[in-house]
Amino acid sequence: MAIASAFAAARYSGVPEDCVKLALGKVRESIGGAVTSSLISRFIRKAVRTGVWSKLPITSRALLLASRCLKIVKSRVLSDILAGIMVEIELSTLRGRAIYYGVLVALRQGLKEALGDFKRLITLGIGYLNLPSMWRVLG
Repeated sequence: MAIASAFAAARYSGVPEDCVKLALGKVRESIGGAVTSSLISRFIRKAVRTGVWSKLPITSRALLLASRCLKIVKSRVLSDILAGIMVEIELSTLRGRAIYYGVLVALRQGLKEALGDFKRLITLGIGYLNLPSMWRVLG
């Protein structure tokens, strides 16, 4: 699930756009703090392993490969762009989708205290993803 498809699915199912932004922010928060070469290399390997690498735009792939040589990314703009690419890669994994849907389920059920606990969000998200597709209302 790419970021654009997350917004499209949310718009189709009636989820407010600010909730989707909060869910994507939580996925971005789960990735980590500073963008370093080891983090970039880890996400390149994850993208290849999960099959997302070939689905990424060629500019994103080139940017990931070129920035792998940097020890740490100091530019705020470049780190935001790289974090966005990493969020797309993370949303293709079960953990990323579980966090994404966990935030949406927590907001829908009024569980504000669950937003600070990643284990709780993953539990809510996996519970939602295990539902039959006809019972899923969030997309």
